[in-house]
Amino acid sequence: MKKYYILLFVALVALSSCEKLLDKEPTDKLSIEDLFLDVQGAKSALAGSYKALLDEEHYNKNTMVYPEILAGNIKFSKNTNIRLEDVYEATVDAQESSLNATYSALYSELNNVNNVIKYTPSAAGSATEKIKIVAEAKAIRALIHFDLVRIFARPFNFTANGSHLGIPLILNPQLYSDPAPSRATVAQTYNAIVTDLTEAIAAFDDTNVGVLNGGTKQNYFTKASATALLAKVYLYQNNWDKAFELADELIKSKQYTLLTNANYVTSWTGRVPSSESIFELAIETVFSGTSLGAYYESTNLSSYRMYAATLDLTGLYSETDVRNISTMFNRVDISGVNYAFTKKYQGGGTLATPIKILRLSELHLIRAEAAVEKTSPDFTVANADLNLIRKRADASAATLNLTTKDAVIDAVLLERRKELAFEGNLLFDLMRRKKDINRADVTPVVKNLLTNDDRLIMPFPANTINANRNMKQNPGY
Repeated sequence: MKKYYILLFVALVALSSCEKLLDKEPTDKLSIEDLFLDVQGAKSALAGSYKALLDEEHYNKNTMVYPEILAGNIKFSKNTNIRLEDVYEATVDAQESSLNATYSALYSELNNVNNVIKYTPSAAGSATEKIKIVAEAKAIRALIHFDLVRIFARPFNFTANGSHLGIPLILNPQLYSDPAPSRATVAQTYNAIVTDLTEAIAAFDDTNVGVLNGGTKQNYFTKASATALLAKVYLYQNNWDKAFELADELIKSKQYTLLTNANYVTSWTGRVPSSESIFELAIETVFSGTSLGAYYESTNLSSYRMYAATLDLTGLYSETDVRNISTMFNRVDISGVNYAFTKKYQGGGTLATPIKILRLSELHLIRAEAAVEKTSPDFTVANADLNLIRKRADASAATLNLTTKDAVIDAVLLERRKELAFEGNLLFDLMRRKKDINRADVTPVVKNLLTNDDRLIMPFPANTINANRNMKQNPGY
């Protein structure tokens, strides 16, 4: 084996505090041979892969805010020292795009997780643990590819069979001597994501417990959380029958239960996962850095508070909806203007809360949408799921009895916007359903964008394109 080095994220989250790197070299670089000598080292590398998901370029800001700010859920509460301004203004360019750092960070994450997948099987130690380590790593790899393909490529249904260009598909550790990668098609990318998740699900046991010490089941990929992610992937792939099947299977397993109306708001406080949380990124006990919550923290007088809800969003909730502006938002007067900041991420620094990636409420909405699109449409299930989520939030909401597919889809999109606001979905939901972007209560010159507008897809970094003849830039850049 060639001896080369990878950078690892060694500041492990609280859930993996027992998975410490052995003090084999007095630097933050460890050789592959040393790191994957045993299962303990492989666990440390896996913990680093989970930890990397919390980078600001990934879930601690960019990938959670970008789909919300471009699609109309977010406006700025200030006009200086702001982040993702080019996305908000729809003036992104390939040279200086705010998402260039996300591209680099996510491919770095892929390289680390690919090392886990490749070298764990040869590590000394429990075969059972090694199988679970690789399974979790494949689920993480699937999640990263899923995020990348949604940001840097058109939705699956942009062409009839997903044959348009996607992203570089990286399934092995990359060395400097390797050939420069090229873009796979979107179909090939989704096939790789599905393969990773399918193999992970098959390898997991039924205990729904991760291989790392500490934390809770929601902090790791397990059979259940990988199934939930695969259901969402199938939804984006327009594989309606499979999306329905997996969402239905997980809902009926009763491993997770919806929160009550009375418990909904408080479920977003603290660090203990709620009963409906399926997968979330844990915050280490000693965390004190800039978290996603710092950007929404209403009492934060520093330079970070900046992402307020648009009136277009808050106006969607009725006065009796538990998610409305009076209950799920903190309202603050800033220079004579009243702004509303979501309570989904309660604070920054030591008050930071976990970032929820998959929740049971979304599984119900996935099942509702897939129910009317699948081979044998089921409007009874679709209406039941919609009514369940709507009435959980607002007991006085009218009971729906929709009889056309278009009506159900519109209702699902509306409920997804209301229920999953600030969770990084809105732009992708609109694009996959081929809806135009119509923003209100925002200041950019360009407020509205047609569904086929080039500006809805982020460019590949100019440096990447210039250095790699195999890469083709997205149109418009």
